[in-house]
Amino acid sequence: MNYTPRSTTVRLFLTVWLVYGAHLTSNVVRETYLAIAIGDRLSVRVDPFVGLHPDLFTIPGRGGYINSNPGASMLGAVPYAMARPLIAGLFAVRPELAAPKPPASYSDSRPNRTRLMNEMRARGLDVRLALAAIVTQLGLMAPVGALGAVLMFLYLRARLGVDDRTATWLALLYAFGTPVFFRSGFLNQNVLLAHAVLGAWMILTWPGARDDDRSRNRRWAAVGGLLGFGLVLDYSAAPLAVVFGCWALLEGFAGGGMSAAIRRGGACVVGSTIPVLLLLGYQWLAFGSPWYPAQRYMPDTSLSVVGWNGFSEPTLDLLWRNLLDPRYGLFVFCPMLVGALAAPLIVRRGAPSNVRTETAVALLAAAALWVFSSANQFAHLQWNTGVRYMVPVVPLLFLALVPVLLTMRPRLRWMLIGPTLVISFAVSMTREDPLTAVRMLLTDGPVLPMLVVLGKTAAAYAPFMAGGVQPWGYIA
Repeated sequence: MNYTPRSTTVRLFLTVWLVYGAHLTSNVVRETYLAIAIGDRLSVRVDPFVGLHPDLFTIPGRGGYINSNPGASMLGAVPYAMARPLIAGLFAVRPELAAPKPPASYSDSRPNRTRLMNEMRARGLDVRLALAAIVTQLGLMAPVGALGAVLMFLYLRARLGVDDRTATWLALLYAFGTPVFFRSGFLNQNVLLAHAVLGAWMILTWPGARDDDRSRNRRWAAVGGLLGFGLVLDYSAAPLAVVFGCWALLEGFAGGGMSAAIRRGGACVVGSTIPVLLLLGYQWLAFGSPWYPAQRYMPDTSLSVVGWNGFSEPTLDLLWRNLLDPRYGLFVFCPMLVGALAAPLIVRRGAPSNVRTETAVALLAAAALWVFSSANQFAHLQWNTGVRYMVPVVPLLFLALVPVLLTMRPRLRWMLIGPTLVISFAVSMTREDPLTAVRMLLTDGPVLPMLVVLGKTAAAYAPFMAGGVQPWGYIA
């Protein structure tokens, strides 16, 4: 059967949304609390939830806040607000769901999970928070991830000229073979930043019939807007913004001298103005000053006292761990991305100068975030969450990898892709580190994250699942 590009994009979008949605989890993260506060009360204060998460803190006289930038919560508040009538209706029919509950057991080696669950149960917030996590995943994370796969399909067709079949498989590989899949299981600012980076990259490099100086400046203004909102999502957007900003200046200088460089850089800055003002306004509203991030006000921890609020010079320990630690290293979660490092060797063979420049920028952006993340002492906490800090550059590394994959022999290509897909599905199913996840997949078979959680909390929520469930029909 032949499919048109339009029908392929629809099928691709629905497929990715469905698979991402099936792999949702009820993980409640700090951004979930602010999403609820905005969706319920249009407030940035999370006072009702203080004590439920170590990254929620109180400023005397001002109230409770999250130790994170607000962008992901602002986006997550939209589907949550849309679902509020349904959630309220459920609690009206079943008021016991919102009532305080006695302690229960959580079968997990990490004691904080039991403590958190029982604190939520004691306050009668357990079901509400789980529903908020599910709604934000189905209404934000899954569809945005599916849109990213569609854009990847269209971009590879337009940019590389590959046929529809090849572009489809590469888009599916991006959706299911990279940590974008793993991090899309719940509300997460790192993968949302990855989507913003992908959008910025495509705006700059998408082939266009008209690309004069004025049109190019408009593209850079749009990139400034996306990366500016990237800062609203997370301050790890800063090194990426610096690399893209240098690219704007160099491109302008090469094309028209200093005045053109100023116009390019100025367009980028102008584009970022509104989102940056949004971030400063949030900080002013929450903390009383627009100039300092939430980390400055967070009570001291063992990591925050290192350097400036946990930010110091890059350490050799984190430099290797962010890439190779078996619990959260980027290349452990996604081995095929190692192939992106060979991209300069591939594109130098007669490739146009702009392609060589773009490859260099992609790798420089990845290196900048790597160094930045290795200076952030909180990166040590990734052992509990899996790969996270390096996720924003996954789209750039994947795009650098594509020419490498297309030039490889099929057997070598599958030797790189095969293990990556196994790891990606294993960690997305079990929410464990790669070694543990693959072992669980091989010994216990396929699972789904929500079924894992319900199995671990069977005594409290699903007694019939105490022995575990294999969801073969659902997975198929």
